[in-house]
Amino acid sequence: MSRRSRSIGLVLACLLLPAAALAQDRPKIGQVDRLEPAAGAYYQGQDRLLDPASPVFLDDTLWTGPQSRLQVKLDDGTELTLGPAARLVVDRFAYGGADGDAALALRRLQGAFMFGGGGIEQAPNHSVTIETGVATLGVRGTRFFAGPIDGAFGVLVLDGAVEVSTDAGSVTLGPGEGTAVTSRKEPPGAVKRWPAEKVQRAMAMVGFR
Repeated sequence: MSRRSRSIGLVLACLLLPAAALAQDRPKIGQVDRLEPAAGAYYQGQDRLLDPASPVFLDDTLWTGPQSRLQVKLDDGTELTLGPAARLVVDRFAYGGADGDAALALRRLQGAFMFGGGGIEQAPNHSVTIETGVATLGVRGTRFFAGPIDGAFGVLVLDGAVEVSTDAGSVTLGPGEGTAVTSRKEPPGAVKRWPAEKVQRAMAMVGFR
């Protein structure tokens, strides 16, 4: 190996060490299931690209590129699928098995995502909440879509129930029902069944090609 090659290798190693060290200092809570074509995780000024089967750590900000998709499976089986140009943070993950207390807290910063509940939702004392900027989502045994659609923040429940709350009110959605939120200062829109064409557009945002 030439002196120049060794120098380049040393520089790259030094650049990568901080991200690796920061990841190791935090608990691993899941791993990447699938991605296309590129996605990453950000924490305290360090960015790392993800590969299939890459670990996911607490407090990671998961992100996707403008044409990307990312699916992550947490250790309890919860599935998180991010659409293009999305940002999602795992703020809290506590799961000691089906008989213990369990909690999951997420923050959606931008973009669309699909949530599929896992073991945490089966625990007798559990809490699953998602902050979205315009609303708080309380999740119960659920699979649902949430993201920007038709000029608002839309939530569509496929299974289970989601309570969508703002500072001005709340609605509870069941299977096949959706709502739209425009501001935390305004109540969520009326509960409606979305037309098939709108459902297809929502699913396309979080679907792999």
